Amino acid sequence: MKPGRWLSQFSLIVLFPISLYAAQETNSVEAKVKTLMLDPNTQSPIVVLETVTDKKLLPIWIDVPEARAIALELEHVTTPRPLTHDLIRNIIQGLGATLQRVVITDLRNSTYFALLFLGLKGQDFQIDARPSDAIAVALRLKAPIYASAQVLAKSKSLPAPAAPTRELQRRLGIQAQDLTVEVAALLDISFQKGVLVVDVAKGSPAMDAGIQRGDIITKANDQTIQSTLELEALVQSKKSETRIKLEVIKKGKPTTLMIDLPS
Repeated sequence: MKPGRWLSQFSLIVLFPISLYAAQETNSVEAKVKTLMLDPNTQSPIVVLETVTDKKLLPIWIDVPEARAIALELEHVTTPRPLTHDLIRNIIQGLGATLQRVVITDLRNSTYFALLFLGLKGQDFQIDARPSDAIAVALRLKAPIYASAQVLAKSKSLPAPAAPTRELQRRLGIQAQDLTVEVAALLDISFQKGVLVVDVAKGSPAMDAGIQRGDIITKANDQTIQSTLELEALVQSKKSETRIKLEVIKKGKPTTLMIDLPS
């Protein structure tokens, strides 16, 4: 194939999505990664996006390697050698390109679609990608993440939690899940019995006490905690108390925190 013909076909491949996805991008809204969790029913990883304006949740079921890549970046874990998404970041930066944004564009037959929007030497490029890869790269390059209106309209609801956690959210301000072997493997942490904090509400008693996403709660008021159900039961039984002592593992190190509860 002659070089001129190859370049012409390449240009068509790059430019075609621009008109195809123009409408979706116009109606896109910015979103942030809210949390990473496991589906309690299937044990499949889910990355949960939350829209910036109206706090709508967009759960996206993803594969384990991509979930690990997202988890490592969320927890600011560095690896001795660059992993796949680190390599993509290094290539983009090495070429002098910028990742302007990523957009979750569509959901068809339970499959999500995404685009990387790149800028290089005054030209704009769109690269087809899986949302999990797009999110992992966006986090590494501090690029904004958007979701189209049609994806938000088609999106599924979050799976119901395996155990009720209303008191944990109401009194402590945390969302948690059981720390299973599968969850520990997903987050690349040593397996320990306890409860994993997957989200902390802003301004909540837990946040004021220093609880962070990724902390592992092992004891509450000197009682060993091995499940969210046990922690929920303890919080419910201590409604008259104004303080709870939690023993947690924070970034691999044990620490004790006191949470002042609302009256």
